[in-house]
Amino acid sequence: MTWAGRRAAAAAVFSVSGALCVTWTVFAGKDLSWDLLHYHFYDAYALLHSRLGQDYFAASTQSYLNPIGYVPFYLMVSAGWHSVLVSALLAAVHGAALALLFFISRVLFAHRSPAERTIAAVLATALGSATAVFWATVGTSFLDPLLAVPMLAAVLLMLGARVDNAVSRAGWAGILFGIAAALKYSNAFFALAGLLFAATAPAEGRRMRLRAVAAYVGGGLLSTAVLAGPWMAVMHREFGNPVFPHLNALFRSPAFPPFNLVAARYAPQSLLDALAFPFQLASHSSMTYVEISAPDIRFALIVACAVALPIAIWLRRARPAPAAVLGAADARFLAFFALATSLWIWTSANGRYGILVLLLAGPCLARLLERLLPFRAASAAMLVLAAMQIFACANVSTLRWFISERWSPDWFRFVVPDRARGSPALYLTVEAQAMGAIVPFLHPASSFVNLRGQFTLASDGGRLDALLARHAGNVRVLGRALRPGPGGTPRPDVLELYDGTLQRFGLRIDPGDCFAVGWRADSEDRLSRLANLVSSETGTRERVLSMGSCALRAVARDPAEVAAERRMSVIFDRIERSCPQLFRGQTSVTERLGKEWSRDYVGLEARMETQSGYVVLVPYFRLRYVNLGIVADWERKAAVPAGCRPAD
Repeated sequence: MTWAGRRAAAAAVFSVSGALCVTWTVFAGKDLSWDLLHYHFYDAYALLHSRLGQDYFAASTQSYLNPIGYVPFYLMVSAGWHSVLVSALLAAVHGAALALLFFISRVLFAHRSPAERTIAAVLATALGSATAVFWATVGTSFLDPLLAVPMLAAVLLMLGARVDNAVSRAGWAGILFGIAAALKYSNAFFALAGLLFAATAPAEGRRMRLRAVAAYVGGGLLSTAVLAGPWMAVMHREFGNPVFPHLNALFRSPAFPPFNLVAARYAPQSLLDALAFPFQLASHSSMTYVEISAPDIRFALIVACAVALPIAIWLRRARPAPAAVLGAADARFLAFFALATSLWIWTSANGRYGILVLLLAGPCLARLLERLLPFRAASAAMLVLAAMQIFACANVSTLRWFISERWSPDWFRFVVPDRARGSPALYLTVEAQAMGAIVPFLHPASSFVNLRGQFTLASDGGRLDALLARHAGNVRVLGRALRPGPGGTPRPDVLELYDGTLQRFGLRIDPGDCFAVGWRADSEDRLSRLANLVSSETGTRERVLSMGSCALRAVARDPAEVAAERRMSVIFDRIERSCPQLFRGQTSVTERLGKEWSRDYVGLEARMETQSGYVVLVPYFRLRYVNLGIVADWERKAAVPAGCRPAD
């Protein structure tokens, strides 16, 4: 095929992939994910409007992630682009991942005839794309499908490397992996796995291979310095930690406890758990490796094929079958996949963070099947398995990650009253979802603080107290639970729960000064109506996305309440020291939880709380709690070690 013909074919593949993803995103509806409402939109806004000194933990710990990757979405939405256009453009870019998956598969099946090569590549791409984790994020503000594109491009570059271009390709691959790592730090582990490609690149001697490794490392450092360096410098200047609040056990910023944040929600707790993980992925239950239900049978099949392949080669030793022998490209690809998957499982096992390996699982499984079986049988197996995987996901998986809505001209349809847009205030939130997306719609001089959510702030005379002093007399609380009821005020139980947190700061809700922040449905323009004819989404989310805000007034803390808090803090401290295997050296702020007491642990994704005289550790995302014994026993120092064991 001529150069022009190859370019036309490549353009056709990218066009088909992009069109498929655009069609899907219109069908799935406008995404309103938890993360988008919490920090995606806010982080970009805070960067472009220099709000580091104006807000404080506005979106909890996610406030200080590198925001560069979220800027394109923010600019399109804030410029008034139609939500269909924004999502379609993102989906077209995300679709490049499928095209790159196809070309990676073509490299792996280069030994086949042109027709067989195309068939195998199409089936491998279908197997790779058959993951609900990818499709639930297509056309959304999540960085995971976006950053899979440069990483897949890097894999393609290194797979096709030759002796004459290995060094330059390693440099470009390093740049691409560096981009992904700079914009989302968890991708650094995939960049580390990519070093294996450079170390095994085709080369004439050890010196050339070392040059390839140096080019890869240099390219990665360059792109990381450009895209993450400035933000790291700002974080170091503001907090003394370039990756604040992560790795704070190392950098010891006084603004955060001295421990390392880890994404341990899904990570295996033992070697046995890690070995069982590929088989657990086939579960239809949510919270197995992602928040949504996304069953995946492919990894169990990869393990089975990987075990069967050496046996098949041994059985065929008397009659060597070339198809069963792995080539150099196979070995490099499978070694990278194994290392990348192992690092992913070890560090987080979070499906969104692992979209790269979820996509590459298709070509990996297809290649192993083609090595094990005659081509026709292997092709049939790929087709059946892809159909089974698609059916399993289509049967139980959601279209979007959190909620979706009918298409509308604007992405966000907040109805903010004039007093919130016209007068600045300090807005405090105490819910896990801080709803940071509302901040750009408030008065630009307003400040925003998430007091309690994933991370609980203490009143320590620092930035929080300075903001409270700056906005004295204009401090409000904001949250979805504060939606005014029929009487124009929030529910009494909500007020009590909120006051339990706010009283630590000498504040209390004034129920006579509340207003609503509504959510307006508006899909009557021509483009929205056309898109909604295709969309599966039929409803709007006024109830879920509307909020309320109430003024706060200063009150003196009850001395008896202060004494009770001090008493519980001593007990909680004692439990933390007595159960190091559970708390891993972490501590937190003691606060009211209704009539009970609690501590939230951002690093554990769990809460310790009292329940009718008992103490329990409640993981946010697991059904099983840990019974820590009786409060009175801990107070008398008579608690038994059994209090640190999981409950039956």
